[in-house]
Amino acid sequence: MTSALAFGQVTEGRTSTGLRYLERKSDSDTLTFFFHGLGLDATDYLGYLSHTDTHGIALNLRGYEPDRSAGIPPVPLASHIRLAAAFVEQVSRENAGKKIVLLGFSLGADLILQLAEHWQGGRGITAVHAAVLLDPNVNQSTMTISRLFAEADPTDPVPAFKRLVNLAPDKDGFRSLCHYLAKVAPKDFEHVAQLSRDMITYWRPDGYDQFGARLHNVTRVADHVRLVLSAAYGEHLSAMRTAMGRHGDRDSVSVELTEFDHFDLIDEERLTSVLAPFTG
Repeated sequence: MTSALAFGQVTEGRTSTGLRYLERKSDSDTLTFFFHGLGLDATDYLGYLSHTDTHGIALNLRGYEPDRSAGIPPVPLASHIRLAAAFVEQVSRENAGKKIVLLGFSLGADLILQLAEHWQGGRGITAVHAAVLLDPNVNQSTMTISRLFAEADPTDPVPAFKRLVNLAPDKDGFRSLCHYLAKVAPKDFEHVAQLSRDMITYWRPDGYDQFGARLHNVTRVADHVRLVLSAAYGEHLSAMRTAMGRHGDRDSVSVELTEFDHFDLIDEERLTSVLAPFTG
């Protein structure tokens, strides 16, 4: 792995497989891996990484780099999981003795669910100190953006972008969605559409048992599991808790329903707050 660019104390690196990441090195006893949402990238965590005193690495999924030009074939979900798992495993070995923390936002939280499945049976990483999932999907009902993008014409996503902003409930929501689309629009939408389609097939249309089972996999690889949910998840919370209870996780998993919007969960101050119990 080599470093290429620097953003203050945050450097950019590239793996031998071509994955790029942002890293804030520190002699802290924890190492936190950050996974971004659909169509986003590692720079969503740049503010946090620039001000934290702990060791943190934000990974770019292949094809989602903010300056990536077209030409790389879309990467299927299984390959994203394999590449991300190998990256976490290698960096963890290079930092033996540090406690590993995983944080994922939206699709990135779903990636943690899938990494836990990948690591079942003792493969790869041996232990995770904590896993923090910000607004993971629970079924297809929480996948509004993924559904829009999965159905979009990859060569002309603008109609889907327009439909998305029309869903804004208020001025603040409109501003959040415009900021989101400003990050998605420059990327090769073929990648976004492919991953959206793959994620849709990963979840059942409704019900919560699948979510409960997948979250239970995370509890088997992580000592601590925390769910942090935006206000919109209030309608799902009771059913989520019931599904967690079927696997004995109702009391062992920390759940916080906030008053915040979906995208506010990755605000620098919010990230500092949710990670403090594990990196402080």
